[in-house]
Amino acid sequence: MRALIGIAGPALLLAACSGAAEPASSSATTTTASTGAPTRDADRDADPVVVRYRIERRTDDPATADFALVVTTTLDDPRGWSRAGFRLVEDPEAPYVIVLAEGPEVDALCLPYDTYGQFSCQNGPVVALNADRWRLAHPKWTGSPAAYREMVVNHEVGHLLGMHHPDVQCPAPGEPAPIMAQQSTELDGCLPNPWPLDDEIARAARHDLKLAPGYGA
Repeated sequence: MRALIGIAGPALLLAACSGAAEPASSSATTTTASTGAPTRDADRDADPVVVRYRIERRTDDPATADFALVVTTTLDDPRGWSRAGFRLVEDPEAPYVIVLAEGPEVDALCLPYDTYGQFSCQNGPVVALNADRWRLAHPKWTGSPAAYREMVVNHEVGHLLGMHHPDVQCPAPGEPAPIMAQQSTELDGCLPNPWPLDDEIARAARHDLKLAPGYGA
């Protein structure tokens, strides 16, 4: 399903939940420098768009101990969204947060979208990742657990950057799936893939998509 705009509380929140039910759409607000959210340089081809995020691990088991390291390593990887002119920077005062939590807490963070205790989402300034999926991936995922973790980070952060699910989940069976496809449940003949494809990078690199509103927006 596509990412849509929904109302959550007093602000408009850009939400994109894997496997979630979608309420009616609305218009998104645009982030500005005065809110502390990332801004786009006027010469967007010369300078990267800096997106600052913080990390919260709300679990305490050994299987999730490396959560912060995996997130930062994935978002720093040159195969990721940096190819599209974004620089993702960890910052404890950032307007965005990437959270790992158990299913019920993720469900609450993702409201009004349904994640059914098993999916992850991006909802406004929050990327909420399901801890069970982090530990074990999804039964329909045919790649490695490590690749699943990279995929879900890049997928949900892709939503935060304004990217949406593709109309066709698997455009070419036997080829790597788009990172913005719902790979947890809908590989549809494509190969599991944790990194943005060239055409997704080209789309994001135009820098004309609305970023999610950060805290304080």
